[in-house]
Formats: sequence, C-alpha cells, structure tokens
Amino acid sequence: MTEPRESPRGISRQTFLRGAVGAVATSAVFGTNRAGAEPGASSGWGDLATAIKGPVILPDNGQFASAKAVFNTNFNDFAPAAIVTPTSAAEVQQAMAFAAAHNVKVAPRGGGHSYVGASTATGAMILDLRQLPGGVNYDAATGHVTVTPATGLYTIHQALAANGRGIPTGTCPTVGAAGHALGGGLGAQSRHAGLMCDQLVSATVVLPGGTGVVASANEHPDLFWALKGGGGGNFGVTTALTFATFPTSDVDAVGLHFPLESFAQVLLGWQNWLRTADRSSWALADTITDPGGAHCRILATCPAGSGDAAAAAVSKAVGLQPMSVEKHTFNYLDLVQYLAVNNLNPSPLGYVGGSDVFPSITPAAAQGIAAAFNAFPAGAGRPLVIMHALDGALATVGPGDTAFPWRRQSALVQWYVETSGSPAAAANWLSTAHQAVAPYSVGGYVNYLEANQPASRYFGTNLSRLAAVRQKYDPGRVMFSGLNF
Repeated sequence: MTEPRESPRGISRQTFLRGAVGAVATSAVFGTNRAGAEPGASSGWGDLATAIKGPVILPDNGQFASAKAVFNTNFNDFAPAAIVTPTSAAEVQQAMAFAAAHNVKVAPRGGGHSYVGASTATGAMILDLRQLPGGVNYDAATGHVTVTPATGLYTIHQALAANGRGIPTGTCPTVGAAGHALGGGLGAQSRHAGLMCDQLVSATVVLPGGTGVVASANEHPDLFWALKGGGGGNFGVTTALTFATFPTSDVDAVGLHFPLESFAQVLLGWQNWLRTADRSSWALADTITDPGGAHCRILATCPAGSGDAAAAAVSKAVGLQPMSVEKHTFNYLDLVQYLAVNNLNPSPLGYVGGSDVFPSITPAAAQGIAAAFNAFPAGAGRPLVIMHALDGALATVGPGDTAFPWRRQSALVQWYVETSGSPAAAANWLSTAHQAVAPYSVGGYVNYLEANQPASRYFGTNLSRLAAVRQKYDPGRVMFSGLNF
C-alpha cells in the first residue's frame, strides 16, 4: 500500500483559522481567552463540534465519564477539558489547529494503556483516535502493513496471520499500535525481528498547529528517527503507521516452573541460555502470583519440534530441575493468544509499573531483583516481575540509529502491580524495587514510563538529539505525553 503524502482533505492551521472556527479561534488568541486560559463551550468548543463530524464531549455531557475513561483505571478521575473524537485525518488537523489557537494541551489516545495515564490529563483536549477509518491494510506486494494509531495489537496479528505474516509486538492484545511502536515495542518476536519501531517504514503525523506530514527515511528523517522509540505523543499525532512484516511458522512454547526461592538462580540461567540460543528462540523469566502462592517461571518459544531440546537446555543453564514443564505447539496466531493469556491482564484495571535496564544480569543484580519481589507488601495488589531480553536482532541496530537507546544492554525488568484499592502502597514498593537494583540499573523503558522521572532515564545519550527534534516540531509544547524535555 502506498501511503498518501498528505490527506486529500488535509488543511493547514491557517486555512482552518479562516474557516468555520476561524472567527472564534482568532478572537480567542487576541481577545478574551489569553494564553493559559481553559476554553469553555462559549469560547470555541461548540464551533469545533460544528466543524467536525466526530463528537466533542464536554464535562457537562452525560457521556463524559465514560468517554474519558482509559485502560488504566487509576487515572479515570482526571478532568480533561474535552474529549474530541475525530473521524478522519483532516479532523485531527482541525482539532490540532484549534488546540494551538486556544493554547490547549493535546493528549492523543490510542489504546490508553500508559503507566502514567498519558492519554488523559486535567485541562487538556483528549484526541480519541479510535474512530479513525482504515483499520489494518496489508500490501502483499511489499509485505507492508498500514494501521491506524489506536488499532489493537491483536487486531493487527489477526489480519496478518491470514496472510502468513507477523510483526514484532508486546503481548497485551488491546495495546494501541502507535503508543507501543513509538516507544519501541518490545516483545516475543524481538530476538529475531527487532522492536516494532525497527519495522516502521513511514508514519503520517499531524503536527501541532494542524499541518500534516509524512515521516520516513527520506521525508522529515529527523522526525522519523524520533518516532522510532522516542515515546508516543511527543511530537504530534500519528494518524497512520506503515510497518514491514515477516513470514511466520509454527513454534513450540515451553514453560518451566521453579520454586520462588530459586528466582535469582533462574534469572542467571535464563540469561545464560539466551546467550547461546539461536535468534529463532526467545524467553522471558517472570514471577507468577496466583491463589496457590507465588513461584517463578521461564517461558520460552522455539521452532516447532525443538521444544524438548529447549526445555533440557534451559534446565541445564539454570542448574535446577523444574517443578513442572508444559509444552505446546502453536501456529502464529495461537501463540499470540497464548502469550496474551499467560502474561498481563487484557481487561481495564488499575495498575502501577516501571522498569530498570541492566547491562548484564550479574549474581548481585539477580539477587536484587529477587529481593525486590520478596519485599512486596501484603494486600497491596498482585505483583509481577517480568524479565525481557535486549539481545538478538534488537541489538544489531546502533544505539543512536533510532531514539530507542538500549541496544547494547542485556535485559530489562518490568515491575508491574495490579493494584487493589489505593495504588499508594504499590507505588511505594516500586520505589523500593528501584532502590534494590540501583547499583546495576542504567535507565528505564519509556513504554513503562513513571511519573517524576527525568527523560534522561529513558533516552540516555539520545536525549539531546530528541529534545532538538521536539523543539523543532513542537516549540510551544502543545503535546502532552507525560514527559518533560
């Protein structure tokens, strides 16, 4: 599929200001609604609602509470100024021009899964992108797939599986494509196919002010670089993304379960096995907390027919016989479903999370990770500690070739708590977990963003270049993303 260079219905900010909303918007800039003031229906929202087909929902609307809800229910008490649901890329441009004219922050929403509720913000315009037309379009001639920003990962896998193709993503099926890919996109295919952002071919972006552009290796290459791991919502609003795909085949999935007290040993064995494993194999190591108690696991995938050998090799690397072993053979889509069920909860809920990146999992680092899990306070929720590998194809890309910086590190830990009641206790534990591994951590993963953390924690030496791109494309800081740089 050839991606359009600009929406045929696209408009510039200047054209918009001369249109249906122009008189109100212009008076707002120079008249009563000075910079920093929050616009109400009387100062333009009604005109925006008239100018676009999609709904503009204000706080006095009975549907506002449901319209502003996000996947992470801990942030449903936020009070946006309005929820705007564009039905075309042109309407995104109109809404962005309106926001710039009225000095309103914009928070784009795709899947709404942000750890810090970045797709909702008090006083901001929420651009709900779930009604953009297009869905998933696969082009057999190029092997490329084009998707809208809020398209769920499972929906993409489902469409690609019908064509015998796949794409590297994380495992939660309802995560939106844009937020996931723009932050990197780490998952079970990363050892052989890299990050989701590594497969990005081009993106259509509406910049603050309303101008639509295409970013690719040849057009706006600085913006394209920043979109590949620089975090969602920092530079504009993506309305379409095109990715390369790969051919799929059947795989074996092997789960090896160990007692919790061996977690540190299991982490070292997990890393040692990955160091020698072919890129067609992958594994995570995690903790599992269920009604029967807690234990730890290595969940590996490998080419169909090699599961028994992989299980034996993992056991040898750990140096301990597992309590139990489960093995399955899956086609690609069944594997996607299996990983979704066996990882994070796919339904809306409250959660707190974060991450740490490690150059290597040393014995001391492994002990720190295990100690952090053991320190989780009773009654604070359901904790998970999930180890992700940063090797294979992911590591063939240079640290400065994309905005995602962690190309020469070994692993990252995802700290995650499904909270019960107040999330405060879980947040306090997260601080404790960071402290437990502080001597060994070099940063964090921006898709597991935490509040009140410096951007340097997520981008390392790429931050200065990223900040320059943001200054170029969003000098007025119209975009709200939960990051300050």
